[in-house]
Amino acid sequence: MKGPFKLPSKEEQEAEKKKRAALKDVKGWVEEYIPKAYLADRSCVVDVSEVQCGDPECAPIDTVVKLIFENSCGCVFGIPCEAWEVQQEDVEELMPPKEMFEDWKKGNDVKWPPEPELPEPGEHPDIELRFPIGAAVECCIARGPNGWAAGVVVAHWYRTPSWPTGQYAPYQIKLTEQDNLIFAPQDKDNCIRAATGSSADGPGADENEYEPEDIEGEDDEEEEDEEEDEEDKAA
Repeated sequence: MKGPFKLPSKEEQEAEKKKRAALKDVKGWVEEYIPKAYLADRSCVVDVSEVQCGDPECAPIDTVVKLIFENSCGCVFGIPCEAWEVQQEDVEELMPPKEMFEDWKKGNDVKWPPEPELPEPGEHPDIELRFPIGAAVECCIARGPNGWAAGVVVAHWYRTPSWPTGQYAPYQIKLTEQDNLIFAPQDKDNCIRAATGSSADGPGADENEYEPEDIEGEDDEEEEDEEEDEEDKAA
C-alpha cells in the first residue's frame, strides 16, 4: 500500500547532498573573517541558507548569509546564486569590516550593508500647473466610473527621496474619505480633475502651504451668514 509520502529519488538525494556541502563551505568562508573568540563563546552565530527569490528580475535562488549577535545586532546579505555557485571571493566582497564585529559585540546596532546614496533631487519642471494648493480635486485611483476619489491638493512637485534625479509628480493630494496622501503622476484630466462643482482655478490658496483650518473657517463663516439671512427673512 502506498502512503502519502514519497521517498526522494537518487538524483534528489545527490542534489541535497551537494547543496548541504556547498552551504557548509560558504559558512566556513564566512567564519574565517569573524574573531574565533566570538564563535567559541557563541557571541556570533553564522547561518547560511538558500532562499527562493520572488523578484522576476533577480536570480531564482539566493544564498543568504546571516551574522547574528546578541541584542538583535548583526547583518544579513545575499549572494544572487545557489550555494554551489558561490566563490570565496564573493563572500570576501560582501563581508563587513572587522570593526563592525566589535560594535555588534558591544550591542551597537550599526547597519551593513550601508544604505545606498540617495540621488540628488534635481530641479522640478518649469511648468505652470492647473490646480493651486488647496484646490478641491478628484483623482483616478481605480478603473471605471466609480474609480474617482475626492481630495485636496496639498503640495506641488512631489517626490520620494529614492526617485531618480529630476523625477517629480505634479501633485500630492490628501484624500477626503480615506484621509491619506497620494500623488498624481500627471497633470491630465484622466489622472486628476477639478472636483464636481469646482473650477480648475481652485480656492486660490497659498502655493507653498496648505491650511485646512482656514478653509474650514471660511465655510463656517458662510454658514453663519446664511443662517442670519434666514432669520431676517423669517422676521
